[in-house]
Amino acid sequence: MIAQNNRILWLPESDARHFDYESGGYGGGGRNPSGVKVDAETALRSTVVLACIRVLSTSVAGLPLHLYRRLPGGGKEVARERPLYRLLHSQPNSWQTSFEWREQLMLHLLSHSEAYSEKVYTSGQLSELVPLHPSRMKPERIENGRLRYKYREDSGGTTTYAQDAILVVRGMSDDGVNGMSMVELSRDAIGLARACEIHGATFFGNGARPGVILTTDQVLSPEAAESTRNQWERVHGGGPQRAHRAAVLQGGLKVNELGGNNQESQFLEARRFQVEEICRIYGVPPHLVGDLSRSSFSNIEQQSLDFLTNGLTPWLRRIESAITRDLLDGDDEYFAEFDTRGVLRADAAGRAAFYQSLWNMGVASVNELRSWENLNPVDGGDVRFVQLNMTTLDKAAAVPEPIPAAVVEEPVVDATAPSPEPAADAEPQVADVSLNGAQITGLLAILQAVSTGVLTKSGAAAAVAAAFPSISQPQIDAILAGVPESPVPSAVPEAAPPVEPLGRSLPEARALTISIDFDRTFAADPALWGEFARKSVADGNTVVMISRRPEEDRQVVTDTLGEYADAFSQVLLVGGDTLKADAARAAGIDVDVWVDDSPQTITDEPAPAPKKRSRRKKTDGEV
Repeated sequence: MIAQNNRILWLPESDARHFDYESGGYGGGGRNPSGVKVDAETALRSTVVLACIRVLSTSVAGLPLHLYRRLPGGGKEVARERPLYRLLHSQPNSWQTSFEWREQLMLHLLSHSEAYSEKVYTSGQLSELVPLHPSRMKPERIENGRLRYKYREDSGGTTTYAQDAILVVRGMSDDGVNGMSMVELSRDAIGLARACEIHGATFFGNGARPGVILTTDQVLSPEAAESTRNQWERVHGGGPQRAHRAAVLQGGLKVNELGGNNQESQFLEARRFQVEEICRIYGVPPHLVGDLSRSSFSNIEQQSLDFLTNGLTPWLRRIESAITRDLLDGDDEYFAEFDTRGVLRADAAGRAAFYQSLWNMGVASVNELRSWENLNPVDGGDVRFVQLNMTTLDKAAAVPEPIPAAVVEEPVVDATAPSPEPAADAEPQVADVSLNGAQITGLLAILQAVSTGVLTKSGAAAAVAAAFPSISQPQIDAILAGVPESPVPSAVPEAAPPVEPLGRSLPEARALTISIDFDRTFAADPALWGEFARKSVADGNTVVMISRRPEEDRQVVTDTLGEYADAFSQVLLVGGDTLKADAARAAGIDVDVWVDDSPQTITDEPAPAPKKRSRRKKTDGEV
């Protein structure tokens, strides 16, 4: 036979109590070994329990709660037209806001592990969610497997609700019907924390002194002993305002202080450990309730993320699932979800870097980023951008198929037919006329000679054509069109010193201001023209970029410039039909050389017509 698990704690005979470890209290009074009664209401008198419940309740109540509609092609949108959206997001009933309602819901969940709200209908439509106190609610399972709820009203009567009439959010449960209260399961830890608080308050209420024993060699009757104790407590007890009063002892009375103090009993250590213990129960990081003894600036951010993952998210999912079950009737088209981005907000620099990455990848538009910062949208802000030099993985890994050699048949020439006009040469790509650093320096030297009057434009065109056969004649003419031509100096008398040779270095000549177009020049080959710009700046010249792109594209231009952005002293985005030469003059920029494939965008003056190369048939005697 196994004896009952009852033990008797030693106490003075007048205060003897029997603690039942099976029921968890003294004679069913709700007390625990600490001697403090702990239930859902008295537990809130513990500061750390109150702090944990406050943090969780206000955190859940402060997150935006939206009702979403699933889109057919994937994704979601806010269903503001549904009446349930207003109840969840703004006002669930006539006297509570959504914040207050969710805060009360979390208080009931954390104290009783159950939260109930009555669904009130008006004209067949859900119009209010009225909270009901869980201590008055008794759930029951009926024969058909469904649940019903009996609620004790203030008047003493009982109201029975069907399962469909109540919104229920349950905590951890062992039967799926009744929630297991964390206060009841952890009443010993909460009772110890509360006992430490009461002990500290009592200790300082007695003048921060331990208890005393009054002794005498005389034999006192029970009435005399009781009278002596009452007189001592009346004069020296009852609060700090009576501490340190003078004592008058008669009849041989002596005062003996009881041994032990708070330091020896590790009072502060016990209180600090109970803070960690209760935070562990509720899943709240200690730094959120004011305990920074084990926190630092390096780990608080990680603890906050851990709080969202392990502390808040389970409660959010419980509420979302209950809304889907009890308020949406299992409708898969709609669902409720908390917006947790507010908890994950970093500092300004961290958010800017994160937004920049999303914008560069085309994940988010300008207006979406502005909405996350609680800013109004702007015109044209819904367009997404990606970098120009990006491609897909399948295109990058694809091997180009070889082009079969075409069989060219010699055409039959009709002597009577007129000679056809020569076909126009295909416009070369920038990659086909790429120049290295030495060639760029030589090209700049020729352009410098034109601006200083050493060469005429026709002579410079011939020199460029001879030195750079990969550059076509229209491109040579376009390059020279932007170089101001100085008159060629007259013949030098014999006595005059010899003219300086053409091969002088650029730093010795006058510095040039070079404008490089963006779309059809730099963007076509950023590496080529980026190195060109750097080399030009190293030789003492100034490089600018004047483009007809609008100002809204500045970020795209900046991203494309990349590491070469520092080589450009100015980047003008004039937009529209503005001539680049006019924009340069308005900005105070005197451009000497225009590197631009569209000379008609620079000025409205006609460019010199390119010279056509004659094509004649070779005679039999020519090689």
